[in-house]
Formats: sequence, C-alpha cells, structure tokens
Amino acid sequence: MVPTEQRSARLALLIDADNVPAKTIGRVITEMEKYGQLVVRRAYGDFAGPQGVVWQETLVRHAIVPRHVGIPGRGKNGADIALAIDAMDLLHCGGLGGFCIVSSDSDFANLAIRIREQHLECYIFGGESSPERLKQACSRFIYLENLRFDPLHGPHHPKMKPLRPLGDAQVVVKSAMARLVDHPADWVPIDLLERELESRTTDFDTRTYGHVRLRDLLVALKRPFVVDGPRDSTARVRMRVAKSGRKIAAPNG
Repeated sequence: MVPTEQRSARLALLIDADNVPAKTIGRVITEMEKYGQLVVRRAYGDFAGPQGVVWQETLVRHAIVPRHVGIPGRGKNGADIALAIDAMDLLHCGGLGGFCIVSSDSDFANLAIRIREQHLECYIFGGESSPERLKQACSRFIYLENLRFDPLHGPHHPKMKPLRPLGDAQVVVKSAMARLVDHPADWVPIDLLERELESRTTDFDTRTYGHVRLRDLLVALKRPFVVDGPRDSTARVRMRVAKSGRKIAAPNG
C-alpha cells in the first residue's frame, strides 16, 4: 500500500538496457505509477546493434530517452557508469522524490544507498536471481517476474508459477503479526499489516506467493489466520488461537 503523498512524488526512471529485456518496461512503468510520476525516463546501453532494433519500439512508445553507450574495453561497463553519473547529476540538481532503477546488477547497490542517504526513495526492479545486497540496498525491490500477474485476472493466476511456495509466506506474516499485537487473539487491520511487511522486508510482495492482494494470500494460508472483511481497506486479521479463557470478538457479518 502506497501513501497518497508518496504517489505524487516526481521520480526518475533509469534503465540498464544491457541487463533487462525491453518487453518488461511497459509493466515496470505501470507498476511505478503506484509510487509517483516518472518525469525523467532514460535507458542506457548499446543501441547501435541488434539490441537497438529490439528496444526502438519500447523507447518510442514510453517516451524514454536513449543514452547510447558503445561497447567499452574489457572489464568496464559503460552503460552502468553512464547511468550512475546521470543519477548523481539528477540527485544533486534536486526536485526529485526518488529514483527507479531497472537492473539486476549488484553494482547499483552503492548507488541505491547513496540515494537513500539523501532521504529519497530508491526502487529497483530486477530478476529473481538478483544479489541479496542489491535487494537490501533499496527502499523497495520488485521482481520483474511478478509483473506477469494482472489484477484483472482475479486474486491468483493458476497458470503462473509463484516464485516461492505459499508456506514461506506464513513465517513472514506471523513474524509481522507478532510485532503488531500484544496477544495472538488481537485483530490487526490488513492495511496496517501490509505496511509493516513492506517496511521490514524490501522485497515482500504477495505476488511472489501467487496472489495479487494480501487478503487473498491470508485466506489461502487458512489455518494460521482468521480474516474478517471483504476488502483490504476495511478487512482485519488475527491469529487462530486455541480456546482459552479470553473471549474473542466475533467477526462482523
């Protein structure tokens, strides 16, 4: 869940075109609309060869400015360097609320840390195999594989294999619940639980476990949780506890 003031932020989209496929960019932009306005859109890579042909339609369709970087000498990555230099220039010019970097390259971890030191958000889109250091360096890490999930298709996608088994989510959610309540029988608003999960784990995403919404994920987990309410904005959840002397309020409706 993204706060309203955060959704109005001015953001810079910087794409490592040598590291990610062009076909993912449209979904990245759609996802980033949740977080703010992409007022800067740039892609870095070698656009003179076959890759340029592949990227041309994407660049035009999404108004992305290409920064052509020829293939450098051995041991150097010109696209990475150009992206980092532009990011630092934009950072010091001011006027931005955050950055979105599209890459799975761990070299951008230091850049993400530098951006956050300036009290700006740094979102990174990368593949499942991205290094842990990169995931932990940013404000939020979004797996490119999760962008396949379309909310219009319902709460889950039977044809899409989740990145992680459903059971893995149980441990993460129970830990977050424990931090929010004094007693397992206490109710927690689902939107509050979602904020807690995202603030503690940069890459937490219900789509990783095969569900678009947190409420649907909790319902799928069944045994550990009791969910009350039809929508995330008004729903609440508590741990399923053994009968005891404490009276538990019945769900509404």
